[in-house]
Amino acid sequence: MSSERVSTKPLSDEFRGLTLKDVTPKLEKIWIKYPRLVQLNLLLLCAFLGQTATGYDGSMLNGMQALPQWQEYFGSPSAGKLGAMVNGVAFGVLISLTFSSQLCEKIGRRYPITIGTSIIIVGSILQTAAVHYAMFTLGRFLIGIGGGLVAVAAPQLMMECAYPSHRGKLVSLYMTQWPVGYLIAAWVTYGTFKIQSSWSWRLPSLLQVVPSVIQLVLSFFAPESPRWLVYNDRTDEAIDMIAKYHSNGDRNSPLVRFEVAEIQCALDQEKEQNAMRWGEFVRTPGNRRRLYILIFVGYMTQWSGNGLTSYYLPKILDSINITEPKTQLLINALIAVFKVCCSIVSALLIDRVGRRGLILFGTITMFSVFVIWTITSALNQEQHFENKMLAYAVVAMIFLFQVGYQPVGASAIVYVLESAPFSLRAKASMVFQFCAYTAGVFNNFVNPIAIDAIQWRYYIVYCAILAFEIVVTFFYLPETKGRGLEEIAEVFDGPAAAITVPDEKISRELGQVRGSTESYKDGRTIDHLEVAQETKNV
Repeated sequence: MSSERVSTKPLSDEFRGLTLKDVTPKLEKIWIKYPRLVQLNLLLLCAFLGQTATGYDGSMLNGMQALPQWQEYFGSPSAGKLGAMVNGVAFGVLISLTFSSQLCEKIGRRYPITIGTSIIIVGSILQTAAVHYAMFTLGRFLIGIGGGLVAVAAPQLMMECAYPSHRGKLVSLYMTQWPVGYLIAAWVTYGTFKIQSSWSWRLPSLLQVVPSVIQLVLSFFAPESPRWLVYNDRTDEAIDMIAKYHSNGDRNSPLVRFEVAEIQCALDQEKEQNAMRWGEFVRTPGNRRRLYILIFVGYMTQWSGNGLTSYYLPKILDSINITEPKTQLLINALIAVFKVCCSIVSALLIDRVGRRGLILFGTITMFSVFVIWTITSALNQEQHFENKMLAYAVVAMIFLFQVGYQPVGASAIVYVLESAPFSLRAKASMVFQFCAYTAGVFNNFVNPIAIDAIQWRYYIVYCAILAFEIVVTFFYLPETKGRGLEEIAEVFDGPAAAITVPDEKISRELGQVRGSTESYKDGRTIDHLEVAQETKNV
């Protein structure tokens, strides 16, 4: 423990010309060596696991379609019924999106996660106990309602609570939980293949509650967003949260003082502009650009061909004459492993390559893969599926598709939420999810019908869409890496939007605070000189 009085040096000298990146201390050891950062990141699992249940669901339904026991129990659902089953979740999400952003603005980012995970648990139990098609679909509808609430609230909580230099990687790693959930379900359904009773599909359904139970428990202990607290005039609680988790309890550290003052300054400006109205999205050129990007990226995450491998892999494999259920399950499980690897690598590169860089790389890669995928599928059909090498080439393209899609998936939610100011962030999250899920609903009805009707020719549509995505990404999407959350406004609104923290703001908010704390650097408090000379982004 160490005790150090606040520097009496004028704050104008201490902070003039600095940004949040400048006052974020360089951690001398890996973050798991700092108990408060470990505690924060563990508690944020209540948000982090939000995509696990969603990914689990996508892979589980893929696996179930390959289970003879499931097909027999539900009477081999037609393409239309199968689309409705898949869309049960999507419809539930769309219903939840009508009120999720208002809930996040009214009660915070944390409690919607508590409510959402509770609903997911109820829906999963109902799905597990289903005795007919309607009951199964109803369970999936409830899973969608809960999942929609979590999907809107969870990334906001992580982005607004994370240690500054961890924000990009942490929220990007949040998206890796989709393939992690996909991986778990793929191997679970592969493992239950030999169970002859209905438990071959009921057991995977029941296990879907596990991540939601963990989230539910942790949500009672997780911190609330300091930005939401400041916006609702609970600044002392916000200071306590930031000091506890970002500075090991030191309310008087340069990081805490600057971070809270910058948040306060940005939110004061937004309050003056009454910026929480929906009309703000079209009021200024910068906000209109944000809205266009939200819509584009939301649809891009579902209209890049990923829906084909997420929910209808068995149909794709059937179309190239790979029809053995066990083989289909094994391919699904191996794809899941590869997805996880690609998504983790993408998340770790996000602060180095940038959000725009990863999206551009991903769209170019997916386009190249889809062109080859389309050609090999056409040749395979033309040769009456007699050339096994062509079938293997199609399977290889399905794997390589993940090299392109996972960078896009890892970057998308980080990019859209960073781009939005606090007053529009809940709405931005809702718009993003709305676009993604409406695109998903379209996919879930059209994909199985189109694959049955025109087979490989349907892939040409995705080649055209991906070419369009490359052009828009290259010419219209700006880079946002390397900036504090409040500092990104300058990218969209120009230099006039740059947040300048007045010295008197820092003094008023935190200048009189005194404390005795243990610092992150072996018991020594990091003073402003050390910060200015040595800090860099972790």
